[in-house]
Amino acid sequence: MDITLALGGGGVRGVAHIGVLRTLEAHGFTIKAIAGTSAGGLVGAVYAAGFSTEKMEATVRELEKSRSFDRHADDNPSLLGLSQITGILTELLADRTFNELKIPFAATAVSLQSGKLIILHKGKVIDAVLATIAIPGVFPSQDIGGRVLVDGGVLDPVPVQVARWMRPDLPVVAVMLHQLPEGCSMEDISMPLPIPGPSSIVERLTQLRPVQAFKIFSRSIEITSKHLTELSMQIYQPEVIIAPCVGHIGVLQSIDPGEIIQTGIEATEDTLSKIEAEANWMKKIQRRVKHRVKPITYPDHWAEIGP
Repeated sequence: MDITLALGGGGVRGVAHIGVLRTLEAHGFTIKAIAGTSAGGLVGAVYAAGFSTEKMEATVRELEKSRSFDRHADDNPSLLGLSQITGILTELLADRTFNELKIPFAATAVSLQSGKLIILHKGKVIDAVLATIAIPGVFPSQDIGGRVLVDGGVLDPVPVQVARWMRPDLPVVAVMLHQLPEGCSMEDISMPLPIPGPSSIVERLTQLRPVQAFKIFSRSIEITSKHLTELSMQIYQPEVIIAPCVGHIGVLQSIDPGEIIQTGIEATEDTLSKIEAEANWMKKIQRRVKHRVKPITYPDHWAEIGP
């Protein structure tokens, strides 16, 4: 059963994508294309390169041990750096280009000059990943092809349109990472950046006005992103939506990878019957007929980098 994936952003919540991929594999689904934004772009790129979900989980666990956000001297302005993640990606992806991936893949970013959504599907994969995970102000923006690029989630938190553009004949399974567990509210979302130290000191620090101001700012961004995600789901209507309950987790919070992966597994298992129904041969014929009449075009508000 063939499908295409649209993997959304959400910082460390993106570890849930590993559980989604693992479950789809286990139930015999063949992923023919992946479009990813932010964390979804990172996970999607590594998976498209042929790495197993077990290798991906092991890598995440190694990252969690050190959680280093050191900057390079020539990085663009940002609060944190990506030196550790860049090192890991260099080991995994090296100089691999999009043409060398085992599964067709595209990442998205946003140009700070034009305000357009940039589709990255040519050139070096690692460059595209560093651009799509460049959370504005938090991680350094990336200069590619004469453009200054940041996280694609700024405009499109789950790239359903891109996934459908890549394979209009297949059902789009979209994974959104803003679902709150039952009984949680926006006030329960953890601080995006964990504060280290003894609990008594951390408690005092969280009461400082600058910290409180940052919490208000980050929660406002989270509200915007959540509603933008829900709106895009209504407009672009992916055939299936998988929504792991990870919305309460801060974007860069310390996590238990196994717990987040299990959340992705459970959310995917809940939608398996719907995915199977959308991936059957009759639905595939219907999509082919539909898109022959009305083809998926390249929207005016998109742009791309490369020849």
